[in-house]
Amino acid sequence: MKKVTLCLIASIFLSVLSCSDDDSSPDLINVESDASEEVSLDPVDVSENISINGSTKIAGNPPAPNGAIAFSMPTSTQSGFQNNGFDISFDAPASYAGAYIQLKGENGDTAPEYFDVPYGPGKSLKRSKKNKLFKASEKVNENDITINVDFNENVTAGTFCYIICIYDGQGNISDPVEVCVEVEAWGGNPNLVGTWQLEKFAYDGQFELPGEEECDDSTIFCNDQTELLIENAYCDKLTSLPLTFNADGTFEYIENGKYTNYDYDASIEACQPIFEPEKEDQYISRGKWAYDEEENKLTLVEFEFVEIYEGNTYEDSDPNGYLLFNGDAQITASSLIITETYEEAGFSETFEAYFRK
Repeated sequence: MKKVTLCLIASIFLSVLSCSDDDSSPDLINVESDASEEVSLDPVDVSENISINGSTKIAGNPPAPNGAIAFSMPTSTQSGFQNNGFDISFDAPASYAGAYIQLKGENGDTAPEYFDVPYGPGKSLKRSKKNKLFKASEKVNENDITINVDFNENVTAGTFCYIICIYDGQGNISDPVEVCVEVEAWGGNPNLVGTWQLEKFAYDGQFELPGEEECDDSTIFCNDQTELLIENAYCDKLTSLPLTFNADGTFEYIENGKYTNYDYDASIEACQPIFEPEKEDQYISRGKWAYDEEENKLTLVEFEFVEIYEGNTYEDSDPNGYLLFNGDAQITASSLIITETYEEAGFSETFEAYFRK
């Protein structure tokens, strides 16, 4: 299968989960591979129904390579998602100027055109900071290239491949690399269907429970120019997060939280910490989920969200979706543990979350 990351909290806790009477694997429904994902897609049809930001579609085959510039892909297979697409990611040399991409079928047929994708900033989706649980890392390395490939609604579950070469400004073109994409069917594991309640989560082992407060201090200057340190000036906590998987491949989670902030004007006037009343916030995410039964991977693609904060409601949607989570899933009859590790240019972050039915 095809942006939150987890470090498993403790082997003892996992042992407790696995030994619970109601968590035994015989209670789970056996999951078979989805045959629709194995269907070979016509590269001509797929090529007509994808878009790559900033690219130009050119009839014919890409220019012949001379091998004078080199690169490598981290994988020869990857996942894509309906109405969302997939990312092509690789490390590029400093002379990188762009890439040529041509689609190919499993029988060797290629599309009658290719995409010229000159180097430029990739698509960047602004995410809400109030989405505390599922949040993508912002770590970026200038040599890491990501090409966003978007599907429209005509790309169905199935398999196709693409051939990619990179080029520099002097006309050098790398040898081609072939990667095959499995477009996942939505849904796929009946054991996930239902509502799960968040028990705990962690980033790089920094373990949090719903209801636990996180706070930051702040330093201000009073009206008399006296410096004042305000401890716990900003505090927030996630109070609950039900995550619902539906049999039709849709999901919804509702992140409920509370927060307190200090009152700046009152504090500088009194030259002592004055706090506003505690307030509530909410983040509602809706989208589609897919489960890779071969690798036990879960993917969440968000297509719309609603945020309620400071008494205001903000909502937005994206027809191409946003890859919210793509990681491992351990499922028992009553527990779900999801884990994802993000690694790039020496940076690594691990996210994990524990849910109960």
